[in-house]
Amino acid sequence: MTMAINKSQWVGIESALKSGAPVRFLYQGHEIEVMKITVRETRMAYVLTQNGHALTGFLNKEHKDYNPLSEIFLRKRLINPYARVARSIAKERGGKSYLKRKENRYLTEKSIEVIDTFFPTAKTVVTHFRKIKELELAAGSFAGLNSVTGGDDA
Repeated sequence: MTMAINKSQWVGIESALKSGAPVRFLYQGHEIEVMKITVRETRMAYVLTQNGHALTGFLNKEHKDYNPLSEIFLRKRLINPYARVARSIAKERGGKSYLKRKENRYLTEKSIEVIDTFFPTAKTVVTHFRKIKELELAAGSFAGLNSVTGGDDA
C-alpha cells in the first residue's frame, strides 16, 4: 500500500533520517532508498540508492551506467569555478571593487551546474524530495510511520 506524503509524515521522515534509519520511497514503480552513511571519519551524509546501487550525479547521459532517476532525485546547484582565484585576486588588488569591474565580472558569476551525489543534511533531503511530484512513501518504510501508512510490520 502506498500513499501521498503529508506534512506530518515529512517531519517523521526527517527525524527518521537524522536517527540513521533508512527510508524508502516509490516513484513511478521505482523504489528509492535514502540512508545515512559515513563519508569521512567525522562526516555523515545521505545517499540515495535504487536496487542497492547508489544514484550518481557525475555520469553523462551517454554513459552505459547512467540512471535517468539521477536527474530527478539528485540535487543540482550552481558553482563558481573561479571563486578561490577571485578571493585571492581581491585580496591582492584592492578588494571587491576590482571584481565588480566589467572585464573581471566572470570571476564572480556562478556558471557551472553540478549534481551532488550526497545530501549534507536530512533537511536538504526532505526539502528536495517535497518538490518531486508523484513521490510516495513505501509501505512499512520505517517504524515511525507504520501506524500512519497502515503497515503492520511490528
